[in-house]
Amino acid sequence: MNSIKIYILEDEIITQELLKQTLEDLGFTICGMATNAETALGEIAFLKPDIAILDIRVEGPQSGIWLGNQLDIPLIYLTAFNDVDTIKKAIATTPTSYLVKPLNNKDLYIAVELAVSKIKNKSQIIVKDKDKKIILSEEQILFAKKEDQYLILHLKDSEKLVRSSIKDFLDQMNSPSFLQVHRSYVINKDCVTAFNNKEIIINNSRIPLSKSYAKEILEEIS
Repeated sequence: MNSIKIYILEDEIITQELLKQTLEDLGFTICGMATNAETALGEIAFLKPDIAILDIRVEGPQSGIWLGNQLDIPLIYLTAFNDVDTIKKAIATTPTSYLVKPLNNKDLYIAVELAVSKIKNKSQIIVKDKDKKIILSEEQILFAKKEDQYLILHLKDSEKLVRSSIKDFLDQMNSPSFLQVHRSYVINKDCVTAFNNKEIIINNSRIPLSKSYAKEILEEIS
């Protein structure tokens, strides 16, 4: 448990310190804290925490939800507001938990353990990179393209080659995020930026959508 690093965004200093003390007593490491979302974004990029606890309404022009939209780690929202509009916006970023103040230590512990469980159950694949093997988690893979006996895994800033069929890749990842959209393509639906009934767009890549897959895929990503 000590290896799990948590970042806290909270603009009430007393609550911030209470969170820090409670989580450290539970054996977690607090790697950083901030009172505004812009500062937190920069620090999270540098500190690379495993989990982020985000107060929704904090000081500054941006909210915790704004920050959550830019992170690919498990999120726990903390707020004094439970109105429907706020909840809907928070849910759209797929948090693992949503806690309403005042804090309850038992609820906080359960929320963090749920986030830890998501980390442990994360889909991964091992690929060879020159003289070493590296582990890729599902959120790193934007899409995969079949080339003969291999798959080219397209990442955010690079590509990796793995010897695998599309079926074996889908079986190994065992994640609802990956969908076959064409006989030669698999996409990570969480990375889709635009689509129509003929193609899927992920960043600047255009991926063909076969008619045989179109109905099911459009229902999944719409």
